[in-house]
Amino acid sequence: MGIKPTPLFMLSAWIKAAAKCGFNVQPLFKEAGITIDLIRLEEARVSPFQLISVLEQCVALSEHKHFPLVLGDTFAFESLPEFETLLATSPTLRDALRVAELAKRMVLPWMRFDIREEGDLAYVAVGFDVPVPNLDSLGLPLHLVAEAILACVRKFGRSLQGSSDGFLSVSLKRPPAAYAEKLRQFFEMPVNFNQPMDALVFERRILDRPLEGAFPALHEQAEFLAQQRLGKEARRQGVAAEIEEIIAKDPGLLAVGVEDMAERMNLHPRTLQRRLKDEGDGYLHLQARMRHRLACDWLRHGDVSIDNISARLGFSDRRAFTAAFKRWEGCAPSSWRDKHGRG
Repeated sequence: MGIKPTPLFMLSAWIKAAAKCGFNVQPLFKEAGITIDLIRLEEARVSPFQLISVLEQCVALSEHKHFPLVLGDTFAFESLPEFETLLATSPTLRDALRVAELAKRMVLPWMRFDIREEGDLAYVAVGFDVPVPNLDSLGLPLHLVAEAILACVRKFGRSLQGSSDGFLSVSLKRPPAAYAEKLRQFFEMPVNFNQPMDALVFERRILDRPLEGAFPALHEQAEFLAQQRLGKEARRQGVAAEIEEIIAKDPGLLAVGVEDMAERMNLHPRTLQRRLKDEGDGYLHLQARMRHRLACDWLRHGDVSIDNISARLGFSDRRAFTAAFKRWEGCAPSSWRDKHGRG
């Protein structure tokens, strides 16, 4: 699970948010080595570490406002019109959150959304899949990213349903912050710290409430265009990313060899292998990476048995899957699920 640089589709939000907070973000981008060319914006690439570094500096420069909240509240799909239409025509908030899951693959693919439902409550939980060993030891301010994402989710949720009805509170993993009052004022609801997850908490009933903006025909067209955009971005990132996108859509393809995958992509097997090598990758390594990624996804969501996951991923038995998972995560799948599953 390598960390791939992504397009800076949030560029306008960064510029507007910085202006609202009283500074110019351009020097920070330049210092971080982020080159911007609007004519080839989709070709520009930034790493998560560059974005987090700039975000931390923006917080330091914002004297009267908390920058992540302003950034999240300013974000719009200006450079991704098909995703904006897809979101605006969603029939329910549940469908809108599915759109958000698609959109994050373009904007922040290392971000994770989870919808958790418990009794009368529902949670939109935010997490991160940054495949770096001992990530916590790096001290990255990922809580700032989580705050920006939750601000964005709140904005679109209120906009789609036309009110804050059903929104109850904000849950944050971090200890109480010095800017806690700014968080409460912005979200206009209780903010609870030292919680098990970063999440918006709301009444479960609003997940499936019909939205006034529902437009099925337009929604279907926008989804087709959004999927096209995702495929185009995967191809632009390279052949490894394209294969990952193909397998993510159809995990059964994990079982095929390089020859069959090459045929599916209209490439000669040697050409596919050469392109992977040029990207510093290999087909067997890519398959292992996708097995790891899919295993974590299925374990996290809790509705697939470990035996079933083992079979889906092509392992001979549960014992072989457990051995592989211990190499990936340092613990058994059941232990990982207990810690990371949605419950």
